[in-house]
Amino acid sequence: MNRRIGYLLIRLALGVALGIAALAALAQPSMPGFLPSVMPIVPVEHNWLFRPIQLDDDLSHVADRTYPYGSTQGGARAVHLGVEFVNRRGTAIYASLAGTVVFAGKDDETQLGPQLDYYGAAVIIAHDVESLAGEQIFTLYGHLDSIAVEVGQEVNTLDLIGSVGSSGVAIGAHLHYEIRADDPFDYRATRNPALWLQHYAGHGLVIGAVQDAHGEFIYGKRLVLRNDKLTRDVYTYASQLVNPDTVWGENFTISDLPAGEYQLVVLSDAGGIAYREMVTVAPLRTTFVTIALD
Repeated sequence: MNRRIGYLLIRLALGVALGIAALAALAQPSMPGFLPSVMPIVPVEHNWLFRPIQLDDDLSHVADRTYPYGSTQGGARAVHLGVEFVNRRGTAIYASLAGTVVFAGKDDETQLGPQLDYYGAAVIIAHDVESLAGEQIFTLYGHLDSIAVEVGQEVNTLDLIGSVGSSGVAIGAHLHYEIRADDPFDYRATRNPALWLQHYAGHGLVIGAVQDAHGEFIYGKRLVLRNDKLTRDVYTYASQLVNPDTVWGENFTISDLPAGEYQLVVLSDAGGIAYREMVTVAPLRTTFVTIALD
């Protein structure tokens, strides 16, 4: 089977699954396609952007877990305001959703990051969708090797927009991918892609807020989520430079989790257990956990 056709069929199947789940969950009619949270509170989910890399065994369509959104890779690098899809040079990149191209080219004259020529060859697409707070959403694709679109062009969901490269400030070939809210040219307007990218079938997402006794975020706190089949080790966002979702207000995410029961542990600075809780991951759902530490 042609890889592109196979990719679209997988996407269609996932889209159908999401639609069935949305109907079953009675999503709000004013927000078609949105899935209610498993939390009995107001926020609803918006995990409906397609992954920009083809679903293929030879390619990485899972965001790199060594340098996730909000991290510093153990203090070795700057705070990360996007995610990486590490793939060989020339790997095709697709639009996560239909929209209008508002930037396509090198950022050596238009500043997209903390400095000029940071993302190198890049594409930004404006989407006709909003966050839960009413912010328009944009997707940014950076460090490209080639660009297949131009400013003003209308693109459809999963249209080819370019290929993976290492232009700009990049260590090796990879796609740097961002979600931006309201201002496509503001480096500080990012949101965590984990809250926007579609789930794999049978998988869900755990997010939450680790806070002190005064309700303030605790930065750089280590968490471990585990059961008898899987262990994931993550940290809360590194600093106040990292934007949580305006409505969810999270400071950690653990994505692409097979549905099931997990133990969530927060480690103390000395390596002991500061907090422990059982959490349930439901298919195509987000589980939110609030953790208050003394």
